[in-house]
Amino acid sequence: MIKNNIINTARSISYNTKRNKALKKHHKANLPNLWLFTDLQKTLKPVELSKKLPVQSGVIIRHYNNSKNKKTIIKDILNVKKRRMLTVLISGENKRGLNIDGNHFPQWASPINNGNKITSMSFHHAKDLRKSINLKADLIFISPVFPTTSHKNKKCLGVIKLGLMARLFKKHVIALGGINNKNIGRLRSLPISGCAGIDLFTKDL
Repeated sequence: MIKNNIINTARSISYNTKRNKALKKHHKANLPNLWLFTDLQKTLKPVELSKKLPVQSGVIIRHYNNSKNKKTIIKDILNVKKRRMLTVLISGENKRGLNIDGNHFPQWASPINNGNKITSMSFHHAKDLRKSINLKADLIFISPVFPTTSHKNKKCLGVIKLGLMARLFKKHVIALGGINNKNIGRLRSLPISGCAGIDLFTKDL
């Protein structure tokens, strides 16, 4: 199972700020404070990972380049969803009628009308703010906060810049990128609603 330090810190981030309490009163869903991002190379067993997540966690299913395998992953994770009370968002194309909670849009993707489902998007630069407004996103994933193995040559934002960016939104903000058991404590007291990752789960589960 994921380390208790990570679970407890994610919960404290979500529940200890006045901003997040205000957001929860007006939001259409009680959103998770801990999110797993699947990845074609790094999460080789995403279904097994989802089974080990804390109850009421979130999963972003990506796997952009493997449509056949993606369909199987979606089906299997949705079977886990009810038992673990997971919130499941899918990035990219998917069949309608699936029991998903919404869609995730990478920075490069074109937004679509998502109806009443949850909409999330990736946010890397201040210039992405307009897109998030147009998309009417409910959930913003800001990254990379710390150095990450996914983008080794990309400059990380750091805690101070993350806090400044988070204040641009009146939405739930989730920190993403390079978060681990040692640095997650640095996210306390920031105006965010939780944290997400890939290595966060693959290394600590």
